[in-house]
Amino acid sequence: MTLAINAQGLVKQFIENYCIWRDNNNFYHKQICPVLVNDINGIKCFHYTDVDNINLCEDKLIAIDCLTEGIHSRNFFNSYNKNKHYIIFSNGWWDVDHAGIDQNYSLVNHLFFLFEMSDTYMSPNRFCFYLDKEYKFDYPKPHVFASLIGNVKSERTYLVDKLISTINYKNFILRYSGENFGCNVDELDVIQFTKGNFDPYIPILEKYYHNVSQSLPIKIYNQSYFNLVVETDINYDHSFFLTEKTIKPLIIGMPFVIVSTPFFLKHLKKLGFCTYGELWNEDYDQEIDYKTRIDKIIDLVVKLKDFDWNGNKSKLKEISRQNQLNFLNLNHQCNLEFKNLEDCIKKLV
Repeated sequence: MTLAINAQGLVKQFIENYCIWRDNNNFYHKQICPVLVNDINGIKCFHYTDVDNINLCEDKLIAIDCLTEGIHSRNFFNSYNKNKHYIIFSNGWWDVDHAGIDQNYSLVNHLFFLFEMSDTYMSPNRFCFYLDKEYKFDYPKPHVFASLIGNVKSERTYLVDKLISTINYKNFILRYSGENFGCNVDELDVIQFTKGNFDPYIPILEKYYHNVSQSLPIKIYNQSYFNLVVETDINYDHSFFLTEKTIKPLIIGMPFVIVSTPFFLKHLKKLGFCTYGELWNEDYDQEIDYKTRIDKIIDLVVKLKDFDWNGNKSKLKEISRQNQLNFLNLNHQCNLEFKNLEDCIKKLV
């Protein structure tokens, strides 16, 4: 049987991509009818924030568009009526047994940002294709690391305060919500930020809907040995939420240390990407306690000041190439996502 969803926006695009994938499989392999289609007469689909209309809907099966968000949206999910089943389409993955979501629901995980940013930077039909995306392994560099952090959050403030009070050097780049806490390199960025006034989705070039989250401050990156990435979700367990913050250094091949949820690097490796465990200690990725994880990351950030970057250039460039090449094989991730989607839908119809 086939389930029809009356979807718009991102869920509609996801279903259309699924149908293309199914047509491809049917053409080259076995003929199987799609289990999911987009149709005006299908079940209703709501944006995850539209709580009032979700609760007014009398249908027992409802689709939820959460494709730009993850487990951090669970307060919205828990505010829905309890007598329905929800199909939650989300950029984030989480362990349903540890999520704290008191609903009957099915999770459809689609790494929206991974595919959106891959298309944004690699399609000649997109504005960002023409950006300079070459990270240069030219040593020495004037700054140890670059960290460009967005909106203020308590867990990010904890990190920033602990970081600047601990590190024993001053040649670093740290911008937090438009404010510089390290060296001021604003002249290297095409975007001018105002302290405390940060919005990653405000267009900076209306013609191409080009916004801060898509921008690539390559001049800042090339002044730094590594990128200290501060992801969206950093104080959750049993989950994975990948955004453009990590995808940018993967695409340009820049070394990175990532502040995120436990086992984030492990999930990246499952996607075919490489990290730097052969060159430095990445045990922080396995630390469950947030504050202890931050301590381990800061300890690594301190030690990387004295890392032999030039002596390890060949390995760094090898990892860079492997990560860039992995973007050519993302169809394998699509195969997994769409097969999981089919398994999920088959249980509902």
